[in-house]
Amino acid sequence: MDINMVLKRTGKTVSCLLLGLLTNGAIIGQDTLEDTGLLATEINKTAPTLTDHWGQLVGNWDIEVEIVNSSGEITQSFNGEWNWFYVMNGMAIQDVFILPKREDAKDQNSFYGIGLRIYNEKLNKWQTAYMDTSNKQMDTGEAISTNEKITLIETNEKDEKIRITYFDFQDNTFKWQQEVFNEDRKVWQINQLIHATRKS
Repeated sequence: MDINMVLKRTGKTVSCLLLGLLTNGAIIGQDTLEDTGLLATEINKTAPTLTDHWGQLVGNWDIEVEIVNSSGEITQSFNGEWNWFYVMNGMAIQDVFILPKREDAKDQNSFYGIGLRIYNEKLNKWQTAYMDTSNKQMDTGEAISTNEKITLIETNEKDEKIRITYFDFQDNTFKWQQEVFNEDRKVWQINQLIHATRKS
């Protein structure tokens, strides 16, 4: 396959090389991710200082996911796990989002989502990409961050404008919310919430 082939979505192009990083799969003849050179044990000392904003999430988390309807009521709740780690020589951060927890899975139909983000100093923004086993396509976006909050804007598979916020960072907990922009009412509406607790 031509490594320069690109995937096109919503007018944006994403290199197949990035797709290879996102899939996090094993390479033939190499048994672990450490062998592939993908994982990094720590942040790169030359990485932009803002990398620490995502870096505070590195580790393993138990999560409770809540689905919220248009009236603000929680209609469903799921338990899962969310694992974060440095990749690409400690210059980027990747996550794996799993529902349900692997120890609770009853079959091979668990939901897996993988995200990758790296800070672009020229744009002064985070560049992000996401793919999961349900939609099977790539979403790309941009994010801004502070020590207190990370905000990501992207367009989903339905061409809806999505705003994702990571906030209320504590040593062992953080919160996440997803909002969809209601074009008719011109307001943001929360449709998902996540409460994360660091695994001991």
